[in-house]
This record gives sequence, structure tokens and C-alpha cells, in this order.
Amino acid sequence: MKFDLEAFQAEAARVVASRIRRARRDYAEDGEITAVGLTAPTGAGKTVIATAVLEDLFFGAGEIEPDPDLTVLWVTDDRSLNRQTIAKINQASDRLDHHHFGFLGDEDAPTLAAGRIHFVHIQQLQKNSTLHARRDGRAVDHRTHGAWDMIAATVRERGKDLVVIVDEAHRGTGTARDRGTIVGTIINGGTTNIGTAQPPAPVVLGISATPEKFVAAMGQANRSLKRYDVPASEVRASGLLKDRILIMPLAEDQSATHTMLQLAVDDLRAFTQAWADRHARVGGRKVDPILVVQVEPGVTDARLDEYLSSIESAWPELTGFGVAHAFGDPHGPLSIGDRVVRYLAPEAIESDDAVRVVLFKSALTTGWDCPRAEVLVSFQAKESYTEIAQLIGRLVRTPLASRAEDVELLDSVVAYLPGFRLEHVVKVVHALTSDQSVESDVVIEPAVCRRAPILSGEVLQTLESLVSFRRDTAQSLSATSRMLQLAVELTGERVLEDATKTARAHVVMDVAREAVLRRAELDAKVNDLLSVELGLVDVYLGPEVMQSHATRTALVNERDIDAYFDRARRRLPDASATWIYRSLCEEGATDHEAKVRVAAMAALGFADHVESSAATVIRRWRSTYRSQIDRRDRAVRDRIEPLWNVGAGGLIEGRLVLPEVRREATVRVDGSGAAALALWPKHGFQISEGEAAGTFPAAVTGWEREVLERELAESDLLAWIRNPPSGAHALAVPYSVGEETGLMHPDFLFLYGDGSDVVVDIVDPHRHDLADTGPKWRGLAQYALDHPDHLRRVVAVIRDSSGALRGLDLRSEGMVEQLRVVYDKAGIEALFAEQGFDY
Repeated sequence: MKFDLEAFQAEAARVVASRIRRARRDYAEDGEITAVGLTAPTGAGKTVIATAVLEDLFFGAGEIEPDPDLTVLWVTDDRSLNRQTIAKINQASDRLDHHHFGFLGDEDAPTLAAGRIHFVHIQQLQKNSTLHARRDGRAVDHRTHGAWDMIAATVRERGKDLVVIVDEAHRGTGTARDRGTIVGTIINGGTTNIGTAQPPAPVVLGISATPEKFVAAMGQANRSLKRYDVPASEVRASGLLKDRILIMPLAEDQSATHTMLQLAVDDLRAFTQAWADRHARVGGRKVDPILVVQVEPGVTDARLDEYLSSIESAWPELTGFGVAHAFGDPHGPLSIGDRVVRYLAPEAIESDDAVRVVLFKSALTTGWDCPRAEVLVSFQAKESYTEIAQLIGRLVRTPLASRAEDVELLDSVVAYLPGFRLEHVVKVVHALTSDQSVESDVVIEPAVCRRAPILSGEVLQTLESLVSFRRDTAQSLSATSRMLQLAVELTGERVLEDATKTARAHVVMDVAREAVLRRAELDAKVNDLLSVELGLVDVYLGPEVMQSHATRTALVNERDIDAYFDRARRRLPDASATWIYRSLCEEGATDHEAKVRVAAMAALGFADHVESSAATVIRRWRSTYRSQIDRRDRAVRDRIEPLWNVGAGGLIEGRLVLPEVRREATVRVDGSGAAALALWPKHGFQISEGEAAGTFPAAVTGWEREVLERELAESDLLAWIRNPPSGAHALAVPYSVGEETGLMHPDFLFLYGDGSDVVVDIVDPHRHDLADTGPKWRGLAQYALDHPDHLRRVVAVIRDSSGALRGLDLRSEGMVEQLRVVYDKAGIEALFAEQGFDY
């Protein structure tokens, strides 16, 4: 792959590839047909995961042997999605190239070509398609082999070497009659729409964000299903998705078109400036965000002229080439007023450097991706809330596939819905939040809250000195890969010269020492690999049948030695097999001697020793250079900290970082409708303008409200912070349930003192009938024990069975152990009754 996978992507690719390998074996051995399901929410990079799977299958990985003759049939229900998918695979893979890609129908052959990925959309297999060699029982002159014939023959002749991939499988196995029939026939076999017999596909990979229809279809077909679900929480934590969707309804009776487009352009320009500032500060790829304008069905040219005039008035610098349309019809330039608006296909938008405003007529293609689209204006009818929600759900990917943690605005997407009253917005929010594929927070009518004056000086330093944890985005990397990346960073930051050379030399010397200690075992394995022992039975035919047994030994062929070495390169981490091979050659070994010895090392488990050696290098560098890195800016720390985080349970220890601005909802939507949120004083972030200036909108209910009111009554309270439930700017504390490690976010931070001597109270009101309550509070107690600086109180709060609020000091001696044996609501109430206090 051209870039490092996120931990969840690497794990998904490993599991899916392994299951496909087993499915192919099962079909070859006993004819069992299998479906493998890959389910992942929007933004998880399903195509990237599938690319990694294909690389493993074609080129081998670990125990998966390479199969260059594999045939893949990639099925979608949209012709534009195929070319976009090929572009994504090309972008991600450094081993799959144009020789591996083709479109069904490009060839007129008995079977699908081996060693290729053949793309087909279902329109090509409809009854009136020109890709059929027969129709209504009669031959068609222009083709010898029709599309259905080629697929069927490939199944019959090379069944185990064919994998069918159904992209957006929830659509392909849906209720639409022709679509469901075509995809269902490819998967399950039967009579095709042109009357031919189709055998079932031996191995199917279904890729989907919402898999229920695919799962149901596989169950009805009695096909074995091996399903892998990517955890949505891991996708959210990775930074691939924007944290927040900001929805701006403009419920005005009069037309607010010009005002609303002005606001949208202002937002886009704010995004543009923020990205430019960030690029100047930390480098990396430049991002030019896009405004998406979804026009109403049947829009007139005169209306389009109004929209474009409003946008141009608000954005005089916008050039004519910066505006494009992606209307389904026409597929060509539009003459609107005195301007010509160029056509841009949906799949081409993301890579078009010039476009800044795109006009659409309806919701975008399901597989469409454009992470640069950060502001949306929709003129769709209020009844189209599901369609609007689907479109918003396509805009939540982060442009750089990682959080811009230093700028809160850049981790959000803004949607303007003119003429939508709150009851209409409620429907949009429900459609969004009920969609399993969207994991971002939805914020209604957000207010800009800036740091309050109190949040500066000693107060700010105290808050930002608190230890906070985040997930290790480099968790999928081997220790060897981490070591090499860390070497590049340390050299680039001029902390250590020739770090890569030093690291490789350390690993090679470590392996050499291990080889000396295990010489006898290693020599025996080398001899074993160099020769093949064959059994020989001679049978003598005469009056009596007589047999004699013997053995015959043969030296392995040179090509087999090369194959041994190729397998070793897959087993040993990163390029360590090559480093060891070169070292052996430099010491005088021949090419074949070195390759066989490396193969023997791989077979004897030397991979673990390579990893251990790399981890030692990383720990030594961390101990020596961490203090230097801690003084670098945030962008440098963010690149390096994950790389020297070896063996830390997938979490990185850092510091709480507060944004300059928070955008907070002023309206809450729930099952009963929408309501304005209460405004609170003394928060660390405050609305800066209007009647609500100096306050903070927050959904604080139940005993959380009572806790907040009691703390606000204290005369020495300086400020309070409503800790976000997730994201880069939340105080995050690790906790464990069994072998799983999670992050909890305590509800409140209260700051007390006189401005120069500041202490922090962490208060967490929490339902104590939940299964994770005990583990979360145990984690918070351990955190207080490990990181006591500036903490005065760390308190858990419940409402007990009598209705009273009870607090428990989690800093009390032995509290971690006591919470370790608390498993349920009754146990927690007993602990609070015995050691707690009236809050």
C-alpha cells in the first residue's frame, strides 16, 4: 500500500483476506459456497480496505500464498462508481496497476481473464444490454461470448479462483426487481434474464455500510456467511470522519436566498482561510474546500442565475472556472445568463483543483466521495429530509484523512437548510442519526463560543497541564515500521543524524546474535530447506508380488529457493528480510546461502525477535529524545508521539488541548421534538455576541443539572468546562473491561482558586445501572492516582434509591481495588452508602 492503514483498516483487511482464503479452500475441497461480509460506516475507507485485501490475495501476505491468476468480478449498480473505484485503488495501491483492471465486455472470450479485476455495473447485464451474445434464444452477431456466458464459464472452469465483490451490497441486494434479480443471480445462480443457466458464485465479498439486506439475502440463499464489522467507534476515533455536522435552518417566511448564500460563502471563506493558515503552519497537502449547492427539482435558468449572482456578489474573487455543475442531464456546459457553467462528473470533483462551487439537482451518488465539500446549501423540498440527510452523510470525511486538531472549525461540516423550521430539521436529524453509516455529532443552530477571559494565564496552563489520552492511530504498524518512520522524523527534525541507518544496523546485529545462540537449530532448518526427501517403493511382479522400500534425496531447485525467500519477506516485518540477506552477503555468503538462511530464520519465528529489537530502539530513542520533542510544536508532536508508543495498549498519553473556539448547539433534538437549550454562566467558553453573550448553551438535565447548580453556587468557582463526549479537545481517561481498553470522558471540570493558585475538580454524574459504570469509575480512580497534579477532587455522583445525590471520592485510598469488585447497581449503591457523602 502507498500509505499506512489505520489500525481498524489493517485488522479488517487481515480478517477479510483470511476468510476469503478459507472460503476458496472450502470450495475447492467440498464445494461449499461462502459469502464474506465487510461492514463499515461512512468514512471508514471500505475501498482502501478492499484494496489491501486484493493485494494480499494477488501478491500474498503472511500465510496467504500469492495467486497472480486470481479473477475478481467487481459488481456495482452505478456506472460512474466503477471508474471512481479504480481511481481509489490506484491511489491506495503500489502493486495493483492498470494491467489488473478491466471492464466486463472489453473482451470477447470464453471466460473472464485470469489475474484481473473485472468491473461491471448492473445496467450492462440488463435484458436489453449489448453485452449479450444471445437474446430471446437467438444469437447476437456482434459478440461470440456474452457477459452472462463468460461469468458462468469462469465459475465452472475456475471456481475457486473467482471472487465476486458486490460494492454497496445493501443496494445490490435490495428490493428493486431488476437490480435484485441481476445481483442475486450472480451470487446465488439460477436462470438469467436472457434464459441462460448461471451457477452460483463460489466466493462473494459483500461491502456495505448498512448490511442488513445483504445479510438477509445470504440467509435466504442458505449461503454460509462470515461477517466482519468495523467498529464505528474506531472509525470515529481515527479522525477519518469529521466530529460534527453543523445544521443551520433558516425558518423565514420571506425569501432569504441572498442572505443564506452570503452566510454559506462566508463560511466557505472561513474554511479556506483556516486551511491556508494550517498549511502555512504545518505543511502537508493544501486543501481548497468546496461549497455544494443542491438546487430544487425543475429549477429554472432564471433561478440558477439568481443563485450564481448571489454567490459571485459575496465572493468577487471567484472565477468562472471555479463554478461547475454535476446535473444528471445535461452532461455538458450550461449557459446561465451571461456565463457558461462547465460540467463536472461527480467522481471528478475531488481531484479538480479549480472548482470551489458545485451545483447539484438531487442527492449525490451513493459511492460519491468529496472530502473537500465542507459547506452545503440545500433548496430541496422539506419533504426530502431523507435525501438531504443522505447528502449530508456524504460530506463527513476529513480532507486529510486525519483530524485538524488545532482548528475546531476544520473538524466540522456546515449545512444550510433555508425555510426549514425546527420540526423539519428534527426529521433531518432523525434520518441522520438513524443511519448506521454516519457517526458524527449533529449540532443544530450552533453558536460560536470563544474562550472566556478567565480562560487564560494560570487557569489555562492548569487545564492544559492535565494528562489526557487518545487512541494510537499507528496501532496497526509493526514495531519495525514504527522504528523506520520514527527514524525519518527524528532525522527530519535534526534530532538524530542517520537514524534509519542506525536502526537497521541495530536490528541486523541483534538478529546475528540470536542466530549465533540458535546456530544448531538454524543449521538444521537450513539443511531441511535445501533438500527434499522422497519415499520410494519398488514393486516386483512375479509369482509373488514383492515390495522394497527406500528413500531418495534431492536438492531443491533454485526457483524454490527464491520462493522460500519471497515467503520469508512476507513473514519478517517490513524490509528486515532484505537487511539480513544483504548483511549475510556482505559477510561472504552466496546469494542462495543467504536466501535460505533468511528463510530458515523466518520459519523459526525470528519475526518476533526483529520486532523486539525494533521496540528496544524505539524505547531508547523515547527515553533520550522525548524532552526535545515535547518542546516542538503540536504538529511535530502529533507525528512523533504515536510512533514511539510501543506496548501501551493502543493509547497515547498527551495533554489536554483546548480550542480557541467551540461551536455549540443551541437547540436539542430528541424523540419528542426540538427545544432551546438552557444558557449557563461562568463557562470557560462563552457566546461572544448578541443577547446571549457571556453564556454557554448546554443540555444539562437530571442530577447533572443539580450538580452544576450546586457548584455554581460556590463563591470561589472560577469557571467550569462541559467536557465534550469525544473528540480531540476532550479530557479522555482510559478504562478497561476484560481485555478491551476504552476511553471515558468525565462530564464536568470545575476550576477553583484565586486566579494564581488554581485547582481542578473532576465531577462525573453517571447512571450507575449501566454495565460499564464500575470499570469507568475504576479507570477514573486510577487516573487520579497516577496523575494527581492540580487535582483537588475527583468525584463520582449518583442519585440513590431514596432520591438523594451521593458523591464518592475516587481519590480515596484503596478505591481502585474496591471498584474492581463492584459489578452492578446494587454493589455501587452499597459502596456509595458506606464510603460516600451527601453531595
